[in-house]
Amino acid sequence: MIQKFLWTILLIWTATPCSAVFEGTANAGIFIKIYEQRGEFGKLALWHEAAAECLTLISVPMNEIAYSYYKRHGYEKWAARTQKEALEIQEQRQFHRECAKAAWEKSETPQSVLNAERQKIAKFIATWLPYYPNKFYDFGIYATFFRALKAAAKAEGDYAKVLQLEADAAEMCAAQYERIPIAYSKVVGTHRWVSVTDGLKNYAQFRDAYLQHATLLRILAKRSSAGLPPEVDVGNLQVQLKRPKPEISPRRQADAIINIAKSEPRIKAVLAMQKGVREYAWFQGFAWTVSFYNHGWGNLAIAVIDDTSGNILDILETDFR
Repeated sequence: MIQKFLWTILLIWTATPCSAVFEGTANAGIFIKIYEQRGEFGKLALWHEAAAECLTLISVPMNEIAYSYYKRHGYEKWAARTQKEALEIQEQRQFHRECAKAAWEKSETPQSVLNAERQKIAKFIATWLPYYPNKFYDFGIYATFFRALKAAAKAEGDYAKVLQLEADAAEMCAAQYERIPIAYSKVVGTHRWVSVTDGLKNYAQFRDAYLQHATLLRILAKRSSAGLPPEVDVGNLQVQLKRPKPEISPRRQADAIINIAKSEPRIKAVLAMQKGVREYAWFQGFAWTVSFYNHGWGNLAIAVIDDTSGNILDILETDFR
């Protein structure tokens, strides 16, 4: 009964097709909307290209890693959902490429302005690349799929299976580091607008640590045990390493940025009649965005604030999600 109940939970969690990892692209969408409203078509084209590049560099490898795992272990329903997700990624990527082409046809933006915007986008992308591997154990496939399978195995007393699943997860985390920030750092020399990627090479130590952790877990899984090994905090364990100092790090703190946004008269006017408003500040590599919402992501207003000066660059009042 316990196993049946846990599998029911897993099926509920995965009843709808997996959504692709679009966060980098979604954040690019903030700048797309701003430049669309301004009619700055050169910058608009660049940010559509950035959105497509985020899909290529982040969503595609993450999708392929998940699909490979599902197929290898016989999870056909999840593999099918991942294939559907892959098509969605391709459709979105094509959409942004077509929008970029259309914007370029209208652009009269000076080359010097475009070059400056390219530098901002380079920082934006380099900031987003390590985000998902760093957050692997917080959400996504680990927080749902792996935890549910481990709970079912633990309820059955199959501790070797629990350890094997934890090893699989560690290897998947290592694969994300390898396929996203590390892979990008190896080829970025061909991209002359990116000058801020040396820090991405530091993530090789995380890849190696997670692979070593997976090996340890598989060794422990082969040992006969009436319970989980006390030295392994299964379910919460993350490889503890001193994080390398990000090459791109904000000068200001999120709380200070939020206070700047809240003090802006236009933001005050938007929020005056709203209830249950929440806010979230996110560093985008060159500037901060502060989203104000009460029903969903950024559905009231988004402020863009320069990290260096603290000046508000743009206010986006929209139901943007």
